[in-house]
Amino acid sequence: MSLSTSLRDRLTVRRASRLSVAVLLLAAGCKKQADTTAPTEPAPAPTEQNAPEQAKAPEREYPDPPPPSDPKPVNFPEVKQFRMSNGLKVYVVENHEVPIVSARLVVKAGTMDDEHVAEFTADMLGEGTKSRPKAKIDEAIEFVGGSLSAGAGVHATTVSARVLKKDLKLALTLMADEVMNPAFPKDSLEKLKKQAKTALDSAKANPGTLASTLFDMVAYPEGHPYGRPFPKPEDIDKVTVEDLKKFHETFYRSNNAYLILSGDITQEDAEPLLKRTLGKWKPVDPKDLPPNPLNQFTKYDLPDHLVVHLVDRPGSAQAEIRVGNLALARNHPDWIKLEVTNAILGDSANGRLFMDIREERGLTYGIYSFVSRGQAPGTFVISTRTKTKKTADMMTAIFEHIEKIRNEKPTSEEFETVQRKLTGKFPLEIETADQIAGKVRTILEYNLPEDYYRTYRDKVAAVTPEDVQEAARKYIHPVPHIVIVGKAKKIEKQIKKALPDAEIVKYNTELERIDAPKG
Repeated sequence: MSLSTSLRDRLTVRRASRLSVAVLLLAAGCKKQADTTAPTEPAPAPTEQNAPEQAKAPEREYPDPPPPSDPKPVNFPEVKQFRMSNGLKVYVVENHEVPIVSARLVVKAGTMDDEHVAEFTADMLGEGTKSRPKAKIDEAIEFVGGSLSAGAGVHATTVSARVLKKDLKLALTLMADEVMNPAFPKDSLEKLKKQAKTALDSAKANPGTLASTLFDMVAYPEGHPYGRPFPKPEDIDKVTVEDLKKFHETFYRSNNAYLILSGDITQEDAEPLLKRTLGKWKPVDPKDLPPNPLNQFTKYDLPDHLVVHLVDRPGSAQAEIRVGNLALARNHPDWIKLEVTNAILGDSANGRLFMDIREERGLTYGIYSFVSRGQAPGTFVISTRTKTKKTADMMTAIFEHIEKIRNEKPTSEEFETVQRKLTGKFPLEIETADQIAGKVRTILEYNLPEDYYRTYRDKVAAVTPEDVQEAARKYIHPVPHIVIVGKAKKIEKQIKKALPDAEIVKYNTELERIDAPKG
């Protein structure tokens, strides 16, 4: 031990000793004082007679909020457009705040044309071209900090890129190569098939997916692209590279597509770049394009009696519920009226459904309604889940709200609140170039008028409470389709309690009827 360490230790001991003595003396003094002090009598408790009067605190007064001001004018930006010599339509949305450009190339073919082939064709675009392997494409776009992807939706396939303005030529070059010269390597297709089958198993294990898929199946005519059942694994396995090449050759043509450029770009900048990249893309004779598969469905029926489609999922802790019916196409003139109606009923946590069934009755953590968009009629759906033993209460509550929205006009307060919400949030939906490009895409995909968004707020403001009630009566039906996923034995008793006259049809988790009549 060093001298300095020993010295510190002795000083520490001395300080501790002095401190201990001081504490003992203090304790002794306190004890002596406590022994000689006479105890005091406790103060008497106040009685009603001698209790002092206390002044009441003044109640807070909150002033009424100022009335909302009229919406400020919002102009939907001008969108420039031109057509290339090969028939490709181009739309330019300018915003020069940041040097970034997004490109969305939309091919008018999707899963409605061929479910698995459309998906695999889109996914395979990024697996390499005839001149560039996948690794080279990925390296090139990642080196400039950009992105390039593709995916198939119901109505169309989209190839998207996002880069700095200085790298737009590279992005368009890679995009053009993918859509014009895909290699479709067989090993990549096999990899995608395995992924698709894994995703299929996951979908079948999800009660929400089961409910939504079966709802579309029962709402739409058999064979309709919007109401397809789960595919079989063998359906996925039988897709070949030749199928993809044929689909690509048929639909991936310049005059069967359009391009939306948004961001730091002008038409003058875009035209020469596109001429050098997508200008070589070949068109197709319009007569050689297959017709829209939705056109063959000209009649849509609504249920004439109440049927509950019950999926038996023994492992479910709750009942997953969908209630609704076919409604209207996205380009129908009544769309905005139904949009206002749905906002009152349940498009958010401020809707009737949430405020009553969730907040007041406590039957669920969330309940909402929505109207799906489609080139053909979409669906109106109420979506929720509840405890199995509360299924009857939930169904009773939902039908009460369907009856109310159909038979009573909204109050002036809730009607005006929804109108202000829809008109007030619209400017936030067109703040960026990408948001505006999305609106342009909606106009093109659903064949809406060119001035749709320029006049949108005026159309919302023109809706009346009478329009809301009329829309509810036309598009929210008193005899809806009902789908419930959960423990069938327990839920069946709940259904009979709430809906004693309803027919019950049972399914397994493959969405196959398990009580279908034989023969």
